[in-house]
Amino acid sequence: MKKNRSFLGFGLLTLVCILSFIPANVSGALVWSEYFNELDFDTWTMQSCQLIDNELHGINGDHISAVMAYRESTISTGTWKFDLTEIGEWGEELDICKIFFMSPLELEVPNWEYYALSIVHASGSGGERLSYTIEKYVNNLPKILIATHLGEWQGTTKGTHHHFAITRVDSGLMTVFLNGTQIMQVTDTELTTTGWFGFYTWDDWSLDNVEVYNTIEIGGTLPLVTIGVVGAAVIGIIVVSIYFVRFRK
Repeated sequence: MKKNRSFLGFGLLTLVCILSFIPANVSGALVWSEYFNELDFDTWTMQSCQLIDNELHGINGDHISAVMAYRESTISTGTWKFDLTEIGEWGEELDICKIFFMSPLELEVPNWEYYALSIVHASGSGGERLSYTIEKYVNNLPKILIATHLGEWQGTTKGTHHHFAITRVDSGLMTVFLNGTQIMQVTDTELTTTGWFGFYTWDDWSLDNVEVYNTIEIGGTLPLVTIGVVGAAVIGIIVVSIYFVRFRK
């Protein structure tokens, strides 16, 4: 009997130890996603949009009739992931691209407010480069660039693929990652809720692979569910250890 108990205890301890080292997949962390396999007009409101190679592109957009797509999204703390690719040559016009990751009101309505990742061009003797900013617009006041990052000089930015991840926590700390590298971080608490997620360009950019999580998926902060699993594993080890001590006397 003692051997059986010892064997059972050893098996349980081994199982708990193995589970404690397995990364926890957070069930429900991914709130919504969009891979643009089709134009979903039931979910998205779109203007001057088309699909090319399963990416959302614009049709003849400019500063008068911009390319726009937006949908409901209520995530204000978590992670926003998406891919942007520059598909047009820069003609020295303001071919801007914006991702409105927090917008309490529907895009372009009176008293519209938002946090957005904004991308514009810069040029010089070194060629072209992109300027990335976190932009805030509230209370009908001029837009505020609350964080800025200048990219590296390139011969041309056409065809450049960007994978972005933006995180925001309860304190208002927002962090932007480009291709896995942190490029911006700022804290702002003026907006705390959101109802919409949106994409805006003058047809020079494409959008794809949008994923929105209610957990922090990059940057080193463990999701609460992961912490819970690890904590449960620790408790399990303690319980099994007590079992060993008690029955091996």
